[in-house]
Amino acid sequence: MKIPRFSRHVGLPRPRRSRFNKKLEIVNRFGIWLKHQQYTGPVIKHYCVIARELCHFSRQKSFRSITPLDISEFLEASSGANWRPDRFRYYLCALRCFFEFMYLGGVVDSVAPRFVRGPPKMPSIPRTLSQSQIQAMIEGTPSVRDRALLEFLYATGSRTSEILPLNVEDLDFEHMRVKVLSKGRERMVYFGRQAAKIIRLYLGGRKKGPLFVDDLPQQKGSLVRSGRSWQARWREYPTRIHRTKYLGDPRKVPYREARARFAKLMASVGLRRERRKLTNNSIQIVVRKAGERIGLKGICPRMLRHSCATHLLENGADIRFIQALLGHKWLTSTQIYTRVCDADVAAAFKNCHPRAA
Repeated sequence: MKIPRFSRHVGLPRPRRSRFNKKLEIVNRFGIWLKHQQYTGPVIKHYCVIARELCHFSRQKSFRSITPLDISEFLEASSGANWRPDRFRYYLCALRCFFEFMYLGGVVDSVAPRFVRGPPKMPSIPRTLSQSQIQAMIEGTPSVRDRALLEFLYATGSRTSEILPLNVEDLDFEHMRVKVLSKGRERMVYFGRQAAKIIRLYLGGRKKGPLFVDDLPQQKGSLVRSGRSWQARWREYPTRIHRTKYLGDPRKVPYREARARFAKLMASVGLRRERRKLTNNSIQIVVRKAGERIGLKGICPRMLRHSCATHLLENGADIRFIQALLGHKWLTSTQIYTRVCDADVAAAFKNCHPRAA
């Protein structure tokens, strides 16, 4: 006879946790493990989302009983209108990482996704911009902050995740360099005089705080008639607390006088918002709009990084130095930019060689 388990506090049988909740708890631990393995924030988020999707798909099964056929059915069920081979490989890579984590913890006896083959990866050439296009993007940007951001992205070849944590104190204008951190490794990146000039102009006299901040306009507050009272409403920073001030009875105080009281009050309170670091989405929008001003669609910060590496290689930089500047762990990651240059060589051959036609 099976004896029920009892709670030590109330003497009642403890409710059993469902298998699904246990699986979600394993996914949460998987996210913590990825963080300790120095995976980037976006990768941790996406891998955990894929693992949760698998939990919902295999709700009636335990992880130990999932077979390679179940993995194939999940990948097929997850396919949509925009399903591409690289997306298939990304899902499969996430599942392999998840099952390897569970295998290390003794949750499963084998790594089922390892027995599923993905589509072959075809070598792709990253999309880059020409030097004239980048110059047009920078010169066509009216905002000083956005110009400084574009110059910094192109000069350093940094990832957006490496720029977001930077503070003004981190910049070394004497040697025109800054130390960035990504994937648990630090490296030094450099910027030129043009980037240093526009960054100094953007910073003005600011000596500390985030390097790039949101250019939020100053709040104006609002004058509201609520029942039998004129009220001034605004938000106080940095506490972000909503404040309300009584300005008089509308039956005795006309709108013009209430408006004058409101203006006097707003002049005496702090309406300036706190400076906040730029977000990843904000940087994406700045770069995309800069490209649209000169007629280019689908421009992203990654293209400025690719362009930086390609232009360095075209101008004679050693590929090992480019590897160090970009922070690539393996040289094969940097060698993809040689294909870009090979494409330019092929185009030049077809245009110039008398026997190419």
